[in-house]
Amino acid sequence: MKRRCRVKGVGCKRILSAAVLWISWFFPTPYTLHPTPAFADVVYDTSGGTLKGLVVEEHRDRVVLSTEQGEKTVLRTEIEEVFYSEPERNYLYLGNQALEQGDLGIARGFFGKALQINPDLSEAADALERLGDLEKKLNFKPAAEPPAALEKQWGLVLADGKGLVTVREVRSESLARKAGLAAGDELAAVWSSSLAFLSAKEIAAELIGPPGSKLKLTLRRSVKLPAGSAAKLKLSMERLGLTLAGAAPPLLPGDRVVSIDGASTRYISLGKARKMMEEAKTEGVTLGIHRDLLITRE
Repeated sequence: MKRRCRVKGVGCKRILSAAVLWISWFFPTPYTLHPTPAFADVVYDTSGGTLKGLVVEEHRDRVVLSTEQGEKTVLRTEIEEVFYSEPERNYLYLGNQALEQGDLGIARGFFGKALQINPDLSEAADALERLGDLEKKLNFKPAAEPPAALEKQWGLVLADGKGLVTVREVRSESLARKAGLAAGDELAAVWSSSLAFLSAKEIAAELIGPPGSKLKLTLRRSVKLPAGSAAKLKLSMERLGLTLAGAAPPLLPGDRVVSIDGASTRYISLGKARKMMEEAKTEGVTLGIHRDLLITRE
């Protein structure tokens, strides 16, 4: 029988990893301490096997790894632990585990350490903001079920979709309309935490909150551009992916291009992306974008 030790849902490997991380925090050395091989993220499954690669997507119920054999999806129910090649991402992982268990103080410490190691890790900064939002919502009691409460507070009606929930309707003069949401948009993340594979009711519960509190919402939108216009876009390759450095409506600077005519940009170089835009001179092109909205609830 496989032996396991568990402390509040944390497995043996994670306890060892946490110990190594905490030791390296309080007793820094000139050496880098890693519980996993360099340059590889490792997923340990519940049967004792391992899968090595690069974690390219993280959702509430699954992770997606890029491996030598292609992308692999692993459900959280099949995962014992996940280790990352970057120390800051291990702290982020530990913080998210603590957050899911309701240990807000412990989560804040791990997120803070992730930012101390890498101040540019925006996901850790967002995790701290999400934690603060959860604290503000502890005493928030909506007067109705989440979908009805969302419609009242946001003027927003959602519909379940394939992978991502879709915006079905946006009321005129509503918070959702003023924030920039439109019918047909898909909701991708809250404070960089993926909303994929969640129901419309679950996402409504994430979005509603006390008036005056803030929320960072990431939408996914398809934008059809006429012939010739795509070649004029200014692109840059940032840490979070292919990004528009200069654009005009209906696109905005800072939008992240996640697909070009349906093809994912995940493994496309900046040069290749520019070439694809150039080739769209005689025909239109459809871009899939991610856009961050900072919204103050009313």
